[in-house]
Amino acid sequence: MKILILGPSGSGKTYTSFYLRRKNINAFDADTIPGLAGYFDSKGNEVEFPIGAGKEFLDTHEFLWSREFLKVFLKKNNDVYLFGMAGNAFDMVDLFDKVFFLNAEQEVLAERLRHESRENPMGKTDYQLQNALNWATEIEEEARGLGIKMIDANLPPEEIFKIIST
Repeated sequence: MKILILGPSGSGKTYTSFYLRRKNINAFDADTIPGLAGYFDSKGNEVEFPIGAGKEFLDTHEFLWSREFLKVFLKKNNDVYLFGMAGNAFDMVDLFDKVFFLNAEQEVLAERLRHESRENPMGKTDYQLQNALNWATEIEEEARGLGIKMIDANLPPEEIFKIIST
């Protein structure tokens, strides 16, 4: 079974995937899979994400997954739980048996994005935070429009696993 769990920055994708890996479940944080994703400019060139990225960078670059890379990755992994989000993630849902979306209130996302323990740099500046929160609203609407099942991102990882594994 190939299961995709989408959600905005701060919804707990990394946290939940880490919890599941510690339980010997074949779960992956898409951000940690070398070769799957990157930031791209309008010409399709991959670029590094600058730590203090502001409006100029965020308005002209997009974080995308490679469909071909993902196909190969999924072929190598019979049962997999992939946690992640990218600008083109909804174009990849056909590669999975089930798709879920972790949703959370804006206040929860903002608190998580600002937390000092967070390693991902997205959300560290005011503009990044507002950009991430705006995107969270957009992608949740798109997920709902596609009929993707919503999961409360405030649930503990073991409860999330019960939902996605049944």
